[in-house]
Amino acid sequence: MKQIKTFLLSAICLLNALALHACSDSPTDGPPPEEKDEIRMPRKEFRAAWVATVGRMDWPANTSDTEAQRAQYIRYLDTFVEYNLNAVVMQIRPTADAFYESALEPWSEYITGTRGQSPGYDVMQFLIDETHKRGLEFHAWMNPFRISNSAGSFTPTPGYPGEDRPEWKMRYGNLLMYRPAIPEARQHLLDVIEDLITRYDVDGIHFDDYFYPYPQAGVEIDDAEDFRIYGQDYTNVEDFRRGNVNTMIEDIHQLVVRVRPDILFGISPYAAWRHRSQDPNGSETSGISNYDDLYADIRLWCEKGWIDYVTPQLYASTQNIALNFIHLCDWWPANSFDVPVLIGYGLYKFGNPREGDIFMKPEELETQFFYARKQEKVTGAMLFNGTAFTANRIDILATLRKVYGNQSLIPFMGRKTVAEPSTPAHVQTDGGVLRWQAGNGDLRYAVYQIEDQQAQLLEITRDVSFQLPGKGRYAVSAVNKDQVESRLSEVVTYP
Repeated sequence: MKQIKTFLLSAICLLNALALHACSDSPTDGPPPEEKDEIRMPRKEFRAAWVATVGRMDWPANTSDTEAQRAQYIRYLDTFVEYNLNAVVMQIRPTADAFYESALEPWSEYITGTRGQSPGYDVMQFLIDETHKRGLEFHAWMNPFRISNSAGSFTPTPGYPGEDRPEWKMRYGNLLMYRPAIPEARQHLLDVIEDLITRYDVDGIHFDDYFYPYPQAGVEIDDAEDFRIYGQDYTNVEDFRRGNVNTMIEDIHQLVVRVRPDILFGISPYAAWRHRSQDPNGSETSGISNYDDLYADIRLWCEKGWIDYVTPQLYASTQNIALNFIHLCDWWPANSFDVPVLIGYGLYKFGNPREGDIFMKPEELETQFFYARKQEKVTGAMLFNGTAFTANRIDILATLRKVYGNQSLIPFMGRKTVAEPSTPAHVQTDGGVLRWQAGNGDLRYAVYQIEDQQAQLLEITRDVSFQLPGKGRYAVSAVNKDQVESRLSEVVTYP
């Protein structure tokens, strides 16, 4: 009996050992199956350039030659593609005007030289088509309240709702603007946005830092009567002004969610929300602030989820004291709640001696990007401005090429409005061409090369094939209109 027990015990131990060996060892006839989850994916980034049209800062340089206008914009786009950008933030309502035929606002003077004069082509459709043709997103940059920077010489264009209502307007120095307190004036802005986003395939609505005017010495905001009529719920005019802007931002958020939930609504504010000397939640900064001077409570908008991203304009250097880049690059992600942060870079400052010695050193831009990318919540950048790309002072684009060495997908930042994409199937190589089966819906495909378990993005395409650059291991994912990416396909080897 003792011998039988010993035999059984030995047999059980042998079976356990064989089972453990089978689980832990790879088959003798080849390597183990590849675990795709171990592949490290590249960082996704929103990479945009601002193209300003107020005063024809960046575009168009010519108001009489439409072909020259088109050619200039296309040159911008081709440059942006060359340097691996993936979006354009185009100013299409600089001064309560339109870059398209509208019953609500007149044609912009910056296109033809005359407010209300048609250029003879649909500027907006041209801009969007050429941008999308190159795989870039088009974000419509609008100024909510500004009507003119030359109030003394401004002449209204009859026949448009805002132009025919002088009681909606106020003057601040030489600035003419809509009164943020007037409900009808705010509704006019909502009507303009709804008209735009229902007629044109924009990818987003974008506001910059202009809300109430930047303060000027000796100039007061003319809103005492507005406060008397509309300010019953406020104990002071400062909170009243912030309340007017808050209402506008919330209303736009609700409009976008209701009418075009597939697009983004974002803000690029002045660098400082509020200073710590004024508020324990503020930043270690000084000077003017969004909250106290422009009456824009950006932090509240993030907390409430009224905006889909925030792009603080961090144009000061890493050595600046009043608006230090590094400090603010820490502060914004810590105070944006669940809202992604994009960094606004002052590309225009580089190579300009008047901006100080530090902006004569391309390494400063590289340092800024390096620091920003350490922040998990920083999901991209906007670069000001288009002209800085064409000027390319101190060869700053060489630094940008290092920073943006490869293409990048845009991260998901908004709302899920379409089905999530399926993983591309039947991925195979065919004589140096990578092929896969098309998925359902409006999809693009990201082609990756895999080396040492690190994926490098080679191409973003709508095709279902890609000419391989050479030997290697490759995989594909699908990306839908919401910027949601599927799981990576099986990895295939060529040859």
